[in-house]
Amino acid sequence: MKYEIVLTTINVPTLLEDYAKNFLQFDHKDEVEILVIGDKKTPNQEVENLMQKIREMGIDAEYFDIEKQELWLEKFPDLKRIIPYNSDNRRNVGYLIAGERGAEIIVAIDDDNYVDPSKDYLAEHSFIGKQLKFEVLSDESGWFNICSMIKFFPDRTVYPRGYPYYKRFKDGKVSIKKRNGRVVINEGLWFEDPDIDSITRLTEDVKGKEILRENVVLDIGTQSPINTQNTAYHIDILPCLYFVLMGADLNGLVIERYGDIWFGLFAKKIIDHMGDYVAYGKPFAVHKRNTHNLLKDLKWEFWAITYTEVLAEFLESIDLSGKDYGECYIELADKLQQFINSNDKIDKQAKKYFSDMARIMRIWVAVCNKILTKNQK
Repeated sequence: MKYEIVLTTINVPTLLEDYAKNFLQFDHKDEVEILVIGDKKTPNQEVENLMQKIREMGIDAEYFDIEKQELWLEKFPDLKRIIPYNSDNRRNVGYLIAGERGAEIIVAIDDDNYVDPSKDYLAEHSFIGKQLKFEVLSDESGWFNICSMIKFFPDRTVYPRGYPYYKRFKDGKVSIKKRNGRVVINEGLWFEDPDIDSITRLTEDVKGKEILRENVVLDIGTQSPINTQNTAYHIDILPCLYFVLMGADLNGLVIERYGDIWFGLFAKKIIDHMGDYVAYGKPFAVHKRNTHNLLKDLKWEFWAITYTEVLAEFLESIDLSGKDYGECYIELADKLQQFINSNDKIDKQAKKYFSDMARIMRIWVAVCNKILTKNQK
């Protein structure tokens, strides 16, 4: 099985040395490659020096600075025009390169997700894509709070970033059933700083200290946010692994920080339709969150939180008929555009933004299809 670790950063991600040590310790040397995707602010030479150090340790590692990314993107001119600079949207380039290189599992990490040296990191993601028998959890509310799998200090109920506010504190009856199937996304969770939104962070600083539940697989029809921190994806879902466009100015506030969350909302809808599953839990990373201005985060998240409510209700209202992940993603993009254009409560700026998003989603699928078709030959 081939793994590609994909990280985008404007820093020098020295934590990758610990990942490389982990891969060597547990005999994954020939199964994994590390891809670092830079941006305009990334210190190119320092990151390249780090990649050289990791290669000397015996792990394949490559850094794509902006120039190298632009050269790679020349074969996909429509996509090249729509991947912004100074944006974590550039991680999309890494996903595509990983797909082109034949990855079976793509693992996305952030530059503040630290590996547990005592655990076999890749082994805990390795069940992805395999036909297995497992327990699945369903919540009659339609949503499950993955933060309930962790004990926090101080002891309080928190919800992950992207969990709709109209669903919070309305948890329903939980039931467990046996299923045969395959998991196509596994989101590893976090000690220390959980992935929660700025509203929650401004209310109280909480830290994850203890695992209450090691793993859960969600049943079809039960949702929870999916992010790009310590999260692994099977290559089959590449056509819907688009970290969606952010950065639009909506009535004076820029929408940001939810590109992964909205990818996850769309992907889970399609995964359910395809009869596959999403898991949460192991491997647990230590999230030593980089310094943030929480009030600035709140400004960026305001419209994202607001429209997450709209998107969640939209997804509940539609059915899909596509036969594969690419077909479904295009179908979802079409239905999203129809929904937005026909909704009188959404203003012109937002309608243009979502129309642009739907257009780019179609471009994304076309690029993914070229890459996957080439790999099959």
